[in-house]
Amino acid sequence: MRAVNPLHDPEARKELADDLAWLWEEVRMALAALGKAREAMEVLEEEDRLLGVLYASLPREGHRVLRETLQEALRRLERAHARAREVLEPAVREEG
Repeated sequence: MRAVNPLHDPEARKELADDLAWLWEEVRMALAALGKAREAMEVLEEEDRLLGVLYASLPREGHRVLRETLQEALRRLERAHARAREVLEPAVREEG
């Protein structure tokens, strides 16, 4: 027996709706982290201007904050990508 497309099964659509809600929240949180990373980058750039070329490359708290924020965004995006492949590919796969 051939598997039914998840879009045609009411129960599968309910599960898909839950998955979409999770994906939405995970991507929203990744975007929030990216926004924080942009803010951290702007602060670093301003500090660079104030410190000058000689001191701008020295490790600072802002570098740590930026790295951690980018790591969070990357983790969330990777999780969302893996989950999207898992739940969306079967739903959009062509029948036939």
